[in-house]
Amino acid sequence: MHCAVGRHRSKYLAVFLATTALITAAPLQSAPIDASKFDDAALAAALGEARGRSKPLLCDELVPLTAEALKRAAAPANAETFAAGNAALWCAIEEKRYADASAAIEQTEAKLGRQEAFDRVAISLDSFLSRPEQAIARIDILARTGGGEALTSIPPEVIYDLSRAATTAKRPDLKLALWSSIYSARSFGQLDPEVIGGTGINLLQAKADSGLLSDKDSDLADLVTNAGAYAALLSQRRYAPLWPHLEERAGDNLAEVLKLDVQINAERFKAAPNDTERFAGLIYSLLQSGNLKPAIDATEPFREDGMDYSEINEQIAWAINSMAIALRASDRLEEGLKALDALASLDPEQHSWVVNFAINHAAALAGEARHAEALASYDRAQPIAEKQGSPFARAIITGQRACSLHTLGRTDEAAAMLKALEAVRLDAVQGSIGSAMCVGRDDLAIAWALEALADDTHRPVAIAALQPRYMENTPPAWNDPEPNLLLAKSPELAAAFEKVARVVPERFAPLGGKPRLGPKPASSQP
Repeated sequence: MHCAVGRHRSKYLAVFLATTALITAAPLQSAPIDASKFDDAALAAALGEARGRSKPLLCDELVPLTAEALKRAAAPANAETFAAGNAALWCAIEEKRYADASAAIEQTEAKLGRQEAFDRVAISLDSFLSRPEQAIARIDILARTGGGEALTSIPPEVIYDLSRAATTAKRPDLKLALWSSIYSARSFGQLDPEVIGGTGINLLQAKADSGLLSDKDSDLADLVTNAGAYAALLSQRRYAPLWPHLEERAGDNLAEVLKLDVQINAERFKAAPNDTERFAGLIYSLLQSGNLKPAIDATEPFREDGMDYSEINEQIAWAINSMAIALRASDRLEEGLKALDALASLDPEQHSWVVNFAINHAAALAGEARHAEALASYDRAQPIAEKQGSPFARAIITGQRACSLHTLGRTDEAAAMLKALEAVRLDAVQGSIGSAMCVGRDDLAIAWALEALADDTHRPVAIAALQPRYMENTPPAWNDPEPNLLLAKSPELAAAFEKVARVVPERFAPLGGKPRLGPKPASSQP
């Protein structure tokens, strides 16, 4: 079954910290300075020397020096208060005392008011410490201050982290507040296109969750260009007021939306050609739009003989993953598998993200009906997933093992693996439903689909899983199970589905899903 692991985000405190000169300090002294022994002239000289270093001694030097300077300062001591708070902040970060770092900001701002210099790191700390309410409140201040230009310096990853935190906390009000603030900023058009597109889908979600969505929200729908996100809008009934507008805008096969998505990603990459995240985004956009040859041509350097993948980062790995899918869909199977195998062979101790590609290599083999090889590849992926993988990754491996074992006639082993999958089915809803079908347990697949449809958290994934195969936004394998067929087998499932969703008309089948991977079944041969 072709069920590639997707891209996952995590906390991005380091995004802020890495851009700050104070983060990498010089080697610590044996003991902190006793600044109380300095006279005023010596204290001023020591402060000047410390601040003049490119890598100051934070905890052992700047903290005691600035604290002593504050103690001796005449009121008002605004500059000294800020200096002492700033030193305490970065000392705490250096020592990974993040709650103390946040407290240093709060204490300083309690005396001086909001400090613009603290904005980025304060948002990052609040996100890291799972305090989305505080971080979102500060983002609202940034959006309303001046022209909102300060928002342009906030990395998209941090904004998405906050949005997910609000979702996890079941706080649609916070999610609505976050994205409304961003959308209302005068600088909105200057933000990263990833944030602009994300504003559309996330603000529509928040409005739908809050019962505020109407046909007047077409301006937000116009921000969405990602094929998967657009398909979700077209399928979920909570977006029904927007369906006429969405259908008119999309064009057949989502062609108009996908054309715009490629254009946006190409311009985004052109503006920062050394940004590997933007490169990966462009290649994936080309794959989603069915532009396989341009995607293959753009990634040619990664197919050179003897290409060493050991120095690549995760974003380049995702570009290679998209390249491999495009190669397989262009009848260049072995090239695609070779690239995935090279990714999956990287040292997981050096590249913690390798688990994604170890799984994707095994899934690609299963998609080619090479199940014995797939099981061997899962043997490589399993220990990596146990040590470094997410619950999603481990559930995917369990389900796909069951499928391959069943296909090879190892039914007892497949049944045991399916039993293990039942305990973790909600960690990978779509994969679990497909795996149950692959093992011949449509009854379980129906029960699991019903369960997911009844749950607010898992419902969107279940709706996507139950769409016809033509709604895939990247090439699926010919032998993938088709959960959509369950609707005809279970009136109960069909009724539950119809209550919250619809089958998207085939004329909106995304261009990227039209090619197929793997050998055609005999019934499909001309």
